[in-house]
Amino acid sequence: MKQLDDTRTLETINKGLGGNYPRLVRNFASSAAGLESISLPNYRSTRRIYPVYQSRLNDLVAAYWTVSLIFWYIDKKDYFSQYRIHTPEEFKQRNRVTVAEVLRSILLQQVVQTALGLTLGYLLDAGDFQGREDYDIAVWAGRVHRARDALPWMFALLGIDAKTLAHQLQTYATSFASGTGKPMILLGSIFDPHLGNGKTYGFTSWELLAAKSIYWVLEPAARFGIAIFFSDSWQYFWHRAMHSNKWMFRNIHAHHHKIYVPYAFGAFYNTLTEAFILDTIGTTLSLMLSGLTIRQTMFFSTISVMKGVDDHCGYRLPWDPLQWFNEQNTAFHDVHHQSWGIKSNYSQLYTTFWDHVCNTVCDKSPAEVDELYEKGRVLARQRAEVEKVM
Repeated sequence: MKQLDDTRTLETINKGLGGNYPRLVRNFASSAAGLESISLPNYRSTRRIYPVYQSRLNDLVAAYWTVSLIFWYIDKKDYFSQYRIHTPEEFKQRNRVTVAEVLRSILLQQVVQTALGLTLGYLLDAGDFQGREDYDIAVWAGRVHRARDALPWMFALLGIDAKTLAHQLQTYATSFASGTGKPMILLGSIFDPHLGNGKTYGFTSWELLAAKSIYWVLEPAARFGIAIFFSDSWQYFWHRAMHSNKWMFRNIHAHHHKIYVPYAFGAFYNTLTEAFILDTIGTTLSLMLSGLTIRQTMFFSTISVMKGVDDHCGYRLPWDPLQWFNEQNTAFHDVHHQSWGIKSNYSQLYTTFWDHVCNTVCDKSPAEVDELYEKGRVLARQRAEVEKVM
């Protein structure tokens, strides 16, 4: 009985394949054999870890100070004062650490983190690979090739003749495109293994095109999505823990909250312990879990650095692209630096996802927030006037 059922199943598949089951079996076998015989492009490791990786770590430092100096110049020239969150009097009166102390701390932190970055890069084998792109594209082309060969089988299980479908789609496209037939040529070559011309490394042109699209667009997008989600999760829960645990706040995080009026180059004014936990370990785990390449990691890290500086700049700039992502921006994070908002808005850098999930978004209305900011401005102005009299 089981053999009879199997025979009927094969007959159903053969019917779905338009009677081409035996031919497709032979094609599938020869295709697999062909893939095994394909010679993938060669690549080699340059192993120039220090000059290459060092230059990319230097890019992070350069990005930090470039963005910081832009906002420092805006401050000095008093440009865009209508977009300032705090007044100059607040900057002088409310912060509990001097600019000189912040500069020394930042420079020390960058030296230590660069050294750690070099060490981790060496241990994780972060050397560049020459020709690796061609190799990876060819690997993806092989996967596309195997997926293409599996499509007729999948359609056959649904009782659809893949070859007939391909030609019907191509006929429709030819009519729709006034006889050019170009829109559906790709579909035709996918569904019918005998269509497609021009081969490189044993793959057709459309397979390589699909592989390049995956390699240069879809795969990086997925990896960056994973890295962003992990980074935001890591930052949120560690940041919140540092506020929930009194010992951690006092010994690790309170350092950063000496700045009540944030400014650009004070963005990473942290203890070395906090910098190691949030930045060094967080970035390393993002690399490992998301599978980002070294170049992608450096791009991601550079954007993260620029975003961190921008989130502390003290300006609500409507034309600042780093403030366009979502509500996670300068205004959102500035609330967290105020005494009345310190137990809210823990999210950092990219999204406010976990603040919303965990209900830790500041619950004050926009009118209440504006009123509290105005009280801070008035108090700072009064203190400045008293100091002048004294």
